Amino acid sequence: MEVNLTRTAIVTTALNLLDSYGLPDMSMRRIASVLSVQPSALYWYFDSKQELLAAVADVILEDLPRFHGGDLTRLRLWAARLHALLMNHRNGAELVWSVHCLTPWESGIGFQVEKELAQSGLSPTAARTAAQGILHLVLGHAFDDDQRRQAAQLHLAPGPSPDSSKDLDDMVAIFVAGIEAHPW
Repeated sequence: MEVNLTRTAIVTTALNLLDSYGLPDMSMRRIASVLSVQPSALYWYFDSKQELLAAVADVILEDLPRFHGGDLTRLRLWAARLHALLMNHRNGAELVWSVHCLTPWESGIGFQVEKELAQSGLSPTAARTAAQGILHLVLGHAFDDDQRRQAAQLHLAPGPSPDSSKDLDDMVAIFVAGIEAHPW
């Protein structure tokens, strides 16, 4: 069987494996096997597995709108959309968080939020702290929901709260109120 091996085909296969088996089982060897190529062939397109994970994270986040204008009420909408995108994929939050930790801050999604918050009047320090905080809040909440969802599928524990989205919105509302109340 001849395979048209491209970056897109590799990323699509990796994302499908992520959704089917989870991050621990999304190995280069497994991706290559599905594509009927040797694992070394993947390295013609990606220098490392981490580079491939970053490309998968980009696909997961491709529909994340930019946070514009620094309006803190819009931050709630942005956070909800980020959470939804992460929850569309098994281990989506874990994958995106691992990429986030290994990517320079200035290249990640948090930096764009920081820039907008700084333009809205927050000091540079406050803008960075707020951007890091909201990112950690949403990624952590999505990671928790994903782990609970998987535990429920294995009948090990109850799943995420049925009000998880509302819970997140309430947390972000408290976070935003804290930003607004703090004398930055």
